[in-house]
Amino acid sequence: MCPCENILDKAIEVGADVIGLSGLITPSLDEMVTVAKEMQRRNMKVPLLIGGATTSRMHTAVKIEPMYPNAPVMHVLDASRAVAVVSSLLDDDLKDDFSAETRELYEEMREEHYASLEERKFKSLVQARDMQMRVDWKGRTPPKPSFIGKRKYANVPLEDLL
Repeated sequence: MCPCENILDKAIEVGADVIGLSGLITPSLDEMVTVAKEMQRRNMKVPLLIGGATTSRMHTAVKIEPMYPNAPVMHVLDASRAVAVVSSLLDDDLKDDFSAETRELYEEMREEHYASLEERKFKSLVQARDMQMRVDWKGRTPPKPSFIGKRKYANVPLEDLL
């Protein structure tokens, strides 16, 4: 992963109109939150696009967007849709409505997410341990394998293995 400081310093240096982050592995999700927080700390006003294999609109709404209220934060499903999103964000006639609609959608998603957490019934550790799967190993003898050790198979045709 590219360090947050490098991304933001370069964006400032070149005067980027938009910053896009792509998450390919799960740790990227936490790093995106860090980038959003740092953008807020630096008082940046550049739209932030979130995309990539590990990302979702829900994660963007719940974890990233609240960390960066200075500018729009948009989840973009795939690169082919980024052009339309960026065009809307940079168009003076569209950007305010587009950003407001997205913020409203994300707020609704956050409310639904947190409401669903309240509805969940979690068990205490004692209850969970009481519910664990119990296997009676004393009343069962596992079958003995037909062979224990190493075997070498040489010159076996691939067709025989398939």
